[in-house]
Amino acid sequence: MSSVAYDHRAITIDGTRTLLLSGAIHYPRSTPAMWPTLMERSRDAGLNTIETYVFWNLHERRRGVLDFADRLDLPRFCQLAADHGLHVVLRIGPYICSETNYGGFPFWLRDVPGIQFRTFNEPFLREMGRWVRLLCDVVRPHFASQGGPIILAQVENEYGNVAKTYGADGQRYLDWCVDLTRSVDVGVPWLMCVGATAGILESINGFYAHDQLPRHFQAHPDQPALWTEHWPGWYDTYGYPHHVRPAEDVAYAAARFFAAGGTGMNYYMWHGGTNFGRESMFLQTTCYDFDCPLDEFALPTTKCNHLAALHHILADSAPLLLGGDPPEPERLGEDQTAFEYAQGKDSIAFLCNDGRSSATVTFRGRRTRLAARAVAILINGRRVYNSANVTPAHQVRRSLQREPTALSSFESWAEPTPRHWPRPLHTRIVAPEPLEQLALTHDTSDYCWYSARLDVSRKDAGTGPLVLEAAADVVHVLINGRLRASTPPPLPENRGPVDGEGYRHVFDIRLSHGRHALTLLCSAIGLIKGDWMLGHRNMTEERKGIWGPVTWKGKPIAGPWKIQPGLMGEACRVFAEGGALVPWRATTKARPHCWLRATFPRPEGDEPLLLDLGPMTKGIAWLNGRCIGRYWLAPGTGTSEAWLAGPIRDARIGEPTQRYYHLPLEWLEPTNTLVLFEEVGGDPTAIRLCRKA
Repeated sequence: MSSVAYDHRAITIDGTRTLLLSGAIHYPRSTPAMWPTLMERSRDAGLNTIETYVFWNLHERRRGVLDFADRLDLPRFCQLAADHGLHVVLRIGPYICSETNYGGFPFWLRDVPGIQFRTFNEPFLREMGRWVRLLCDVVRPHFASQGGPIILAQVENEYGNVAKTYGADGQRYLDWCVDLTRSVDVGVPWLMCVGATAGILESINGFYAHDQLPRHFQAHPDQPALWTEHWPGWYDTYGYPHHVRPAEDVAYAAARFFAAGGTGMNYYMWHGGTNFGRESMFLQTTCYDFDCPLDEFALPTTKCNHLAALHHILADSAPLLLGGDPPEPERLGEDQTAFEYAQGKDSIAFLCNDGRSSATVTFRGRRTRLAARAVAILINGRRVYNSANVTPAHQVRRSLQREPTALSSFESWAEPTPRHWPRPLHTRIVAPEPLEQLALTHDTSDYCWYSARLDVSRKDAGTGPLVLEAAADVVHVLINGRLRASTPPPLPENRGPVDGEGYRHVFDIRLSHGRHALTLLCSAIGLIKGDWMLGHRNMTEERKGIWGPVTWKGKPIAGPWKIQPGLMGEACRVFAEGGALVPWRATTKARPHCWLRATFPRPEGDEPLLLDLGPMTKGIAWLNGRCIGRYWLAPGTGTSEAWLAGPIRDARIGEPTQRYYHLPLEWLEPTNTLVLFEEVGGDPTAIRLCRKA
């Protein structure tokens, strides 16, 4: 058993100030077989703590049905951290953001009568309180107070992003959260990041934290400076370039934070991993690499090695850094500052250049050249680290290599339109106008069919706009069973209110005179992660499918509308055991809305295995009945948000945002079955297996 507390300088464990060097690893975004390697490599890189969110949306997909098995075995994950000598920071939320579906809320929560998320709303407080108490009971043996590794817990998350929306009721909610943390009595300090209330630790998020420290210490003179999320990169969304952040800049930010008095830092993410299944938020790629120090497959990168050297220096110097209050900064130039921590004959000094150009400074009689935005560290006057200098020994170069093991020839089976479904599978709804998809699918499928009759007069024949005033996310337009148009990428991540322009789809379609069968297949790409994505409307307003008028050349398309949630292939589980029930046919081409199947023997070796889906378009993939995730070969042509431009650089512009998809070695069998549902079409003969080495 350990006693965890804090003073104004640091977290204390059994009365000893502890410098926290932490990395975020989310247990559902890797497989249990990867966890020991992730822990070992994190420890080798100088970390002493692992941070993870808790994913309510995955643990309780259906209300009252709990899942803590396999990738969701949080107790086992915590125990493995302890076995490797690592502390754990558990960010319970249950709102976690995290680029996960619905920000961590299970979808069924939306359907609780009268509910509003993240405010003083009785139905929400009841459900949140029930979950937090249940979760704390599940992991109680793993809190430090019980002899486990968990030294800190977090409730809520980044409330500062929505506080203005909820005003006084938001403040009442935060105060209620504090009361909840006291009632569960787990025996460790609780925190909130970026927006806290009295009675709880507040932490910092951002690319840089040193410039936030003056405000933090002024607002919380009794609390240490904890940096919950140091972003070493950024996430990717389909249709936008890949995001990277230089290792030198990450190291500068980390060293600068500790120089100015920070004593706890967590990289978000340290290992990002994979958004398996349908677990990612709206537009988020299946890969959650985040340009992390440990890549999607747990392999160390140049960034990992460069930061590891810094971590070991900081850890060795912890007694100096924590022995007293932070030193007063010593001005060396207009943008250059020194911070020296000393005890007796020992010292560690940080020479910091915050300017955008290099500079030469003099410190203790010695001249030192500092690169722009860099920190040099001196131990007893000797330079031991330069954030701007990635040594050759730290550089890692990896490449993708084609795996000699080949896929078999593909077979295909066409997904039938709803009028061809067998009667026992029908749940078709007839309505005078389209009905919003989530009310029908409850987010158990990305797909929903909408069908209506479209009569075109001689006057209106020709090319004209088919307009969906309110629809999400991607819509495929079929006329008389033939695919005629699809929503093009890129889509904006923040689309605004559901009654706004962000959901309007316009397709130029050429139609002849006469009666046509209009079929619209709507494809969702994950749920939002926060209010701001809906123009700061409550997350309960999230919508998919079609919920507004549909017009042809300005004239409403009259009902009745026939609506069928889901796919027949999903209902029959053709991606798993149901594949034996459908008539597969050999194919060399993927047509719109078809299922594809191939097999391959288990490859030799233990290098990460990837699936090259470059010749395909959009859909979902399964390996041996387990969902790899969504794929979309949308080119990265969108413009990244302007605020990212400083630390983040765009890469692979114009190439598919994600082309290669993780096939976990843990999921392989002697003979493996790959199944795709392809929405638009492609060339399956060009799909390849690859290795990362």
